[in-house]
Amino acid sequence: MNVTDIRPEKDNSNHLSEAHMRTPRILLTGFEPFHGLEINESSEVVKDISKSRIENIEIVSRILSVDERGTIESSELLRDGGFDAVLHLGLSRKSKKILLERFAKNRISMLDEDNSGRLIVEGKIHDGAPEIIETTVSIQNFDDEFDQDEDVEWSQDAGGYVCNETFFRTLYSCSNLSVPILFIHLPKMREIHISRQKEIVLRAVMLMLRRPKLTVVGAMIRNSKGSLLSCMRPKGDAWSGWWEFPGGKVESGESLKVALAREIEEELGITIIPNRKVCEIDYQYPDRDVNLHIFDCGIVHEQDIVLNEHEELRWLSQDSLLDVKWLPADVSTIENWHRDGFPATLPY
Repeated sequence: MNVTDIRPEKDNSNHLSEAHMRTPRILLTGFEPFHGLEINESSEVVKDISKSRIENIEIVSRILSVDERGTIESSELLRDGGFDAVLHLGLSRKSKKILLERFAKNRISMLDEDNSGRLIVEGKIHDGAPEIIETTVSIQNFDDEFDQDEDVEWSQDAGGYVCNETFFRTLYSCSNLSVPILFIHLPKMREIHISRQKEIVLRAVMLMLRRPKLTVVGAMIRNSKGSLLSCMRPKGDAWSGWWEFPGGKVESGESLKVALAREIEEELGITIIPNRKVCEIDYQYPDRDVNLHIFDCGIVHEQDIVLNEHEELRWLSQDSLLDVKWLPADVSTIENWHRDGFPATLPY
C-alpha cells in the first residue's frame, strides 16, 4: 500500500500499557441504510462481529443514524471515557476495495440529503478546527498487516458526507487523548463478500488493541572493498528517509534464513545464502516490539543489485557508518561496528 506525506508515528505506549492492565474496550460503529438502500454493509458487519466473542477484548457496538445526530453520538460516548480505540465503519457504494481512511477533512459537501433531510452543499464541520486531521492508528502497523491484501488499501479522501463528518468529529473530540481512531469504508457485498469484510475488520480491531510483536531479519552485505550495504526507506513509508539493513518481516511458517533470502530477492533482486547470525536485537518502538536478527550474507557485486523497494543505497566503510540516519533499532549495532569494526565475514 503506497501512501504519501506520512508523519512519524504517535507514541501511544502509555495508553497501550494502561489498556493491558484491564480488558481493552473498542467502540465499533456502523451506519443504518440510507438513500433507499435495504441494507448497509457497515451495520451488517458490526452486528455480525457483535455476536462474536473475542478473548480479552470488549467490543461496544453502535449503529449510527445517517444524520447530524449520528455524527455526534460517538463523541458523546467517548466523553464518558473508558474506550481504548474507536473504529468507524461506513459504506462506499462505488468502491471495489476496502478503504482505510487516512484523513478526515473539516468540510461537509453533500450531493444528497441525509436521512433527516439535511443538505449542506458546502460548509465546515467545526469553525476554528484544523482543515485536516489524520488517523491516530499506526500507519506502519497497518501497512505491515495488510500489505499482501490486494482488496485493502489506504484512501486519502473520506468524502464530504456523513462518514467523513463522523470521522472528523471523533478525531477532533479526542485530540487531547492517545486513542487509536480509524474509519474504514466497506464496499457493497457484491464486490467483496461480507465474510471477508468481517475478517478485515476483525484484524483491524486486533491491531488497534494489541501491540504487535514482530520477528525481523536483516542482511549484513559487503562489497569487494569491505563496505557495508545500507538502504534508505522509500518515500511514503512511515520511516521515509531513514536507513536500514535490507531485510524484512518473517512470515508465518518461515525460518529466519528462508525469510531473509526471500526479502533480499524481493528488495534487491539478488540471491544470497545467509551464513551465521552476527547479532540479535530486541527493540521497543512506540507502536511495536521488534526482535531483529542480522545475518552475514557475504560479498556481492554492486552492479547486480536492483532497488525494487528502497529509495537509494550507500556502501559505508567503518569510518562512514554514522554518516546516515539509521533506524532506531539499528543504531546500537552500528555504533559498535563503527567503534570496533565489522564482524568477520566467514568463508561460504
